[in-house]
Amino acid sequence: MSTITVTNIKATGETASRFATGVAAVWCSFDQDSSGHPIYDSVNVSSTTDGATGITVIVFTNNMANDDYADVICATAENESGFGGGMFSATSHVSGGQKTTSSVGTDCRDDASSRRDNHDTRVIIMGDLA
Repeated sequence: MSTITVTNIKATGETASRFATGVAAVWCSFDQDSSGHPIYDSVNVSSTTDGATGITVIVFTNNMANDDYADVICATAENESGFGGGMFSATSHVSGGQKTTSSVGTDCRDDASSRRDNHDTRVIIMGDLA
Protein backbone atom coordinates (compact mmCIF):
# COMPACT_ATOMS: atom_id res chain seq x y z
CA MET A 1 0.00 0.00 0.00
CA SER A 2 1.34 3.43 -0.97
CA THR A 3 1.07 6.66 0.95
CA ILE A 4 0.62 10.05 -0.68
CA THR A 5 1.55 13.01 1.51
CA VAL A 6 -0.05 16.36 0.74
CA THR A 7 -0.73 19.62 2.57
CA ASN A 8 -3.81 20.74 0.61
CA ILE A 9 -6.26 18.89 -1.58
CA LYS A 10 -8.63 20.13 -4.28
CA ALA A 11 -11.22 17.94 -5.99
CA THR A 12 -11.73 18.14 -9.74
CA GLY A 13 -14.15 20.96 -10.49
CA GLU A 14 -13.60 22.82 -7.19
CA THR A 15 -11.95 26.24 -7.24
CA ALA A 16 -10.86 26.21 -3.58
CA SER A 17 -8.51 23.76 -1.94
CA ARG A 18 -8.82 22.47 1.61
CA PHE A 19 -6.42 21.06 4.15
CA ALA A 20 -5.94 17.35 3.66
CA THR A 21 -6.41 16.79 7.40
CA GLY A 22 -9.79 18.57 7.38
CA VAL A 23 -12.28 16.19 5.82
CA ALA A 24 -15.18 18.56 6.43
CA ALA A 25 -15.63 21.47 4.03
CA VAL A 26 -16.46 23.74 7.01
CA TRP A 27 -16.25 23.34 10.77
CA CYS A 28 -16.16 25.74 13.67
CA SER A 29 -16.60 26.04 17.40
CA PHE A 30 -17.77 29.40 18.77
CA ASP A 31 -19.28 31.18 21.77
CA GLN A 32 -22.83 32.33 21.10
CA ASP A 33 -23.14 33.72 24.62
CA SER A 34 -20.42 36.40 24.35
CA SER A 35 -20.41 39.71 22.52
CA GLY A 36 -19.21 39.30 18.95
CA HIS A 37 -19.66 35.50 19.08
CA PRO A 38 -15.90 34.73 19.19
CA ILE A 39 -14.69 31.72 17.22
CA TYR A 40 -12.63 29.25 19.27
CA ASP A 41 -11.32 27.43 16.20
CA SER A 42 -12.45 26.82 12.62
CA VAL A 43 -11.74 25.76 9.05
CA ASN A 44 -13.22 27.70 6.11
CA VAL A 45 -15.05 30.22 8.35
CA SER A 46 -14.46 33.92 7.85
CA SER A 47 -16.81 35.29 10.53
CA THR A 48 -19.92 34.87 12.65
CA THR A 49 -22.82 37.31 12.91
CA ASP A 50 -25.42 37.56 15.67
CA GLY A 51 -28.84 37.05 14.04
CA ALA A 52 -30.93 37.06 17.27
CA THR A 53 -31.12 35.01 20.45
CA GLY A 54 -30.10 31.46 19.52
CA ILE A 55 -29.34 32.46 15.93
CA THR A 56 -25.81 32.94 14.65
CA VAL A 57 -24.89 33.15 10.97
CA ILE A 58 -21.60 31.42 10.09
CA VAL A 59 -20.01 32.94 6.97
CA PHE A 60 -17.73 30.71 4.88
CA THR A 61 -14.33 31.78 3.54
CA ASN A 62 -14.88 29.67 0.39
CA ASN A 63 -18.43 29.07 -0.83
CA MET A 64 -20.11 25.71 -1.09
CA ALA A 65 -21.06 24.41 -4.57
CA ASN A 66 -24.78 24.49 -3.65
CA ASP A 67 -27.03 24.78 -0.60
CA ASP A 68 -27.78 21.06 -0.45
CA TYR A 69 -24.81 20.34 1.84
CA ALA A 70 -25.18 18.36 5.06
CA ASP A 71 -24.82 20.46 8.17
CA VAL A 72 -24.57 19.23 11.75
CA ILE A 73 -25.05 21.80 14.49
CA CYS A 74 -24.48 20.94 18.14
CA ALA A 75 -24.88 23.16 21.18
CA THR A 76 -23.99 22.13 24.72
CA ALA A 77 -24.82 23.64 28.07
CA GLU A 78 -22.05 22.07 30.13
CA ASN A 79 -20.98 25.29 31.82
CA GLU A 80 -24.16 27.33 31.45
CA SER A 81 -25.42 29.17 34.53
CA GLY A 82 -29.15 28.69 35.10
CA PHE A 83 -29.29 25.60 32.91
CA GLY A 84 -28.84 22.05 34.10
CA GLY A 85 -26.36 21.01 31.44
CA GLY A 86 -26.82 18.64 28.55
CA MET A 87 -27.72 19.32 24.95
CA PHE A 88 -29.65 22.12 23.34
CA SER A 89 -31.75 21.50 20.29
CA ALA A 90 -29.67 22.90 17.44
CA THR A 91 -30.65 22.94 13.78
CA SER A 92 -30.09 24.98 10.64
CA HIS A 93 -31.94 28.26 10.67
CA VAL A 94 -33.57 28.24 7.26
CA SER A 95 -36.76 30.23 7.81
CA GLY A 96 -34.82 33.48 7.40
CA GLY A 97 -32.95 32.14 4.40
CA GLN A 98 -29.59 31.76 6.11
CA LYS A 99 -28.71 28.36 4.58
CA THR A 100 -26.94 29.50 1.41
CA THR A 101 -23.79 28.63 -0.51
CA SER A 102 -21.91 31.29 1.50
CA SER A 103 -23.35 30.86 5.01
CA VAL A 104 -25.50 28.84 7.40
CA GLY A 105 -27.35 29.89 10.53
CA THR A 106 -28.01 28.18 13.85
CA ASP A 107 -31.33 27.83 15.63
CA CYS A 108 -30.45 26.85 19.22
CA ARG A 109 -33.19 26.14 21.77
CA ASP A 110 -33.27 24.97 25.38
CA ASP A 111 -35.32 22.07 26.76
CA ALA A 112 -38.42 24.34 26.87
CA SER A 113 -37.98 25.05 23.12
CA SER A 114 -37.08 28.70 23.76
CA ARG A 115 -34.29 30.19 21.66
CA ARG A 116 -31.16 30.53 23.74
CA ASP A 117 -27.56 31.62 23.22
CA ASN A 118 -25.00 29.23 24.63
CA HIS A 119 -21.32 29.08 25.40
CA ASP A 120 -20.27 26.20 23.14
CA THR A 121 -21.77 25.78 19.67
CA ARG A 122 -20.22 23.53 17.01
CA VAL A 123 -20.95 23.35 13.30
CA ILE A 124 -19.71 20.72 10.81
CA ILE A 125 -20.56 20.88 7.11
CA MET A 126 -19.96 18.14 4.59
CA GLY A 127 -20.33 18.94 0.91
CA ASP A 128 -18.54 20.16 -2.17
CA LEU A 129 -16.78 23.50 -2.29
CA ALA A 130 -17.48 25.74 -5.27
